[in-house]
Amino acid sequence: MVARYIPTFMAIGVVLVAYRFLGIGEFFNEFIKQELLPAYDYIIVGGGTSGAVLASRLAEERNLTILLIEAGGDPSSHPDIDVPVFADMVRGDVDRGPGDFDWMYQTTPQKYACRGHTNHSCLLHSGKGLGGTSNINYMLYLRGNRFDFDDWANSGAHGWAYKDVLPYFIKSEDQRKGEFVKTVFHGFGGRLSVGDVGSSALHKIIELCFKEIGLKQRDYNGKTQFGWAPAQATIRFGVRWSTYNAFLRRSLGLNNLHVLTNAAAQKVVFEGKKAVGVVYRHEGQQKVARANKEVIVSAGTIGSAKLLLLSGVGPKSHLQSLKIPLVADLPVGENFQDHVVGDGIEMFTPYPGFTITPTRAENFLSSWSYSLFGTGMKASPRFREAIAFIRLRHQPPSIRVPLVSLHFASNPSVYEADQLNVRNEVWDAIHGSPLSREGITVYPYLLHPKSRGTVRLKSSNPDDAPLINPNFLAEEVDVKILAEAFTFARRLVNTKSFKDWEFRLTNRLLPECAKLGNYTEQYVECHLRHLSTPGLAPVGTCRMGAPNDDAAVVDPALRVRGLKGLRVIDASVIPSSLSGDTYATQVMMAERMADVIRDRDTVATIKDYFRHLYEVHHKKVMEDEEIQAHQEATGNKTKEATKEEAKDKNN
Repeated sequence: MVARYIPTFMAIGVVLVAYRFLGIGEFFNEFIKQELLPAYDYIIVGGGTSGAVLASRLAEERNLTILLIEAGGDPSSHPDIDVPVFADMVRGDVDRGPGDFDWMYQTTPQKYACRGHTNHSCLLHSGKGLGGTSNINYMLYLRGNRFDFDDWANSGAHGWAYKDVLPYFIKSEDQRKGEFVKTVFHGFGGRLSVGDVGSSALHKIIELCFKEIGLKQRDYNGKTQFGWAPAQATIRFGVRWSTYNAFLRRSLGLNNLHVLTNAAAQKVVFEGKKAVGVVYRHEGQQKVARANKEVIVSAGTIGSAKLLLLSGVGPKSHLQSLKIPLVADLPVGENFQDHVVGDGIEMFTPYPGFTITPTRAENFLSSWSYSLFGTGMKASPRFREAIAFIRLRHQPPSIRVPLVSLHFASNPSVYEADQLNVRNEVWDAIHGSPLSREGITVYPYLLHPKSRGTVRLKSSNPDDAPLINPNFLAEEVDVKILAEAFTFARRLVNTKSFKDWEFRLTNRLLPECAKLGNYTEQYVECHLRHLSTPGLAPVGTCRMGAPNDDAAVVDPALRVRGLKGLRVIDASVIPSSLSGDTYATQVMMAERMADVIRDRDTVATIKDYFRHLYEVHHKKVMEDEEIQAHQEATGNKTKEATKEEAKDKNN
């Protein structure tokens, strides 16, 4: 009976495979090229994470004309770009080079970090092409902490408090988990698909481990971050849900939006203090596009700073040294910040069933499951299974955000030396000859570094890569905080749940640091200065602030101070590092700025629906959660919590 339907199922499978992998789906999204107009209302430079969202939203106003200029190409041309587990195959590395979708910047030689890397230089991956970094990131949906945004507003960026931005997070989100949608913090029906990664053996072990040490499972995009949870990822039916897929792709057929790919912007054109166009190079020719209303720079934390500096907007002394005519003396390129990721802590087990690898994901059953249902190993966000936000031992109550997080990956050998630009002898001393093919890796993240870096021009030639000095771990407090997270992660192997599965560490020592003892505090700090990598969430080079703030590049409306017709809309305007990734926040920012530019309020319904929750319930819930989290961290339990524990014991 069932046998006669097998050919039908096979035919459906073949069609789905063809649609997903052979690009036949592009037939239904054919983009008819049109002649460029003499001028556009808005020119957006950069079709990345923010630019793709902004272009799509502005194009909804059919009376506006928009030109999107992108240095990279169309991501649909890459066969692996939409397959989550293949993220690192799309990124560049030392052996393969940057590839078509990664700028793969390198830092200047670092004094305080990256000492085990070739030339003391870390790689900084940054997306290139429509969708930008959302094509090469690990798809984690991490908004940050509510106090991050309140701090923006308190420092002069009015209109960016948590109560102001939450409706835009909700608008863009299509949350797949029903219990999250029931809360005030999540939305459904938006363009950006978000959901938990599939349940795994690792989740159960982590759940038991953290229950043992008193860390609760929470929605880290909800009431409070302190706790752990399965990773929330921007994946839809097994496909990477980049801003190209979620936003821009559906707008490509609109006749008021023209998208110019493989076109490198070289500078913004000014008439006096007003931005009127963009000089770009396309197909070997230098051309100029004119803007009637505004030029919007969305080229990323590094790219936006570089373009403004080339255009004469930046520190006067730096521009004069390169003989670039000064348009505005502003601190462009200052205040560079990024998360710092400590060396991965590998934990090995003799039991099978933990490890996800691209090779295993390619087996027949896994590939067929993915092609038909969007499930299996290929749908893994590059092994990232869970995230924990922990409070440090001596973290004062006045610091209300997590300073560190832990990322859990279902693979004990996530990287090779060439992927991180680490010298082979340094890498092999710690990560060579793994004890087993089965296990996990835990990565400690420093979320709020005190160290500040810079982005500068190497020359006035637009083709030269900028000079990026993150100044990682320059502040002593940064390495001490990261070391505490590193040590905390190592100690998880001593919990009962990890012991039950016989997880173990290698306990190898770096020769350069071995004289400092066996994983002593001094040794760990030395280890991290040799093996630490960027968190790939850079911010701050075009910092937003009050209109009269001399340390700010843009005002709260993201207009470049002292100039007309020029805005910056991307992660570069974020004043300080977030307690999470920048992806979700950049989508939110683009959604909100599209409303500001169009003078519309597309979240009025959301705000009206949740008004009572925002003003009453939300405030009380948030305060209660923060008090509870602080009491848990300090060991001071409420009477109610003590009663609940006694009740549990009696039962």
